[in-house]
Amino acid sequence: MPLQKTEAVVLKTQRSGETSKIVTLYSPKFGKIKAVAKGSRGLKSRFFGSLETLNHISIVYYFKETREYQFLSQADIIHAYDRIKADLNKYALATVFCELIDRTELEQANPYLFQILVDVLNGIDQTKKKLVNYYFWFLLKFLKINGFTPDFTQCKICQTDSPQETVRFSILNGNFSCGKCSLQEPTAITVSAATIQFLKKLQVTSIKNLELITITTESECEMLLLSFMQHHIEETKYLKSLKFFREIQNKIPGSK
Repeated sequence: MPLQKTEAVVLKTQRSGETSKIVTLYSPKFGKIKAVAKGSRGLKSRFFGSLETLNHISIVYYFKETREYQFLSQADIIHAYDRIKADLNKYALATVFCELIDRTELEQANPYLFQILVDVLNGIDQTKKKLVNYYFWFLLKFLKINGFTPDFTQCKICQTDSPQETVRFSILNGNFSCGKCSLQEPTAITVSAATIQFLKKLQVTSIKNLELITITTESECEMLLLSFMQHHIEETKYLKSLKFFREIQNKIPGSK
């Protein structure tokens, strides 16, 4: 029974028996890992504090291919993201990222997705403003990794890269037509040209520069990205964490 060592982010936890936890982890080397941490709920446990949701940790576990749940041997905190956990709005958003990965990823290595997750957690942990930019940035990266990259560069029909007023975005094909061309398609939705221009810029912006971008069409951006993602990736529908995030945004003034 070989020992495996890797970094991981704790996506979620649940109780197991009287003293243990089942943890779902996402790692760069092995993808999603489900593991049992025996005795981890005790105050004197060697796992105490290390297996909280969102923690970026280093783990050692016993791996057996035929077993659904692996057994954790060690877990050490790399980054606990205390500022996220202290801010309900940040925490709610971080759980959206975790649920998306939990629902869609398997036991396959994807170091790029892992790095995107760590980068966005680091970003929202540090930021004091424009939290929603991190939300849409992650969704765009997530779509690209899963093979669905929307095209915001130019009108599908006339190739203009500076549309005016409103455009029609195709949920099926992931591209748009400008107001002059008026794409007629059942899956197309109407959004402002400002939404397209913002998302176009966001696609090529480094996470370090997200706070330099200002959004004026937040509800449209969310509608477009979620509609497109949920149409193409069935597992992303009905996210419990997304409902929670929206409730928190509505309750906390200035939370965006």
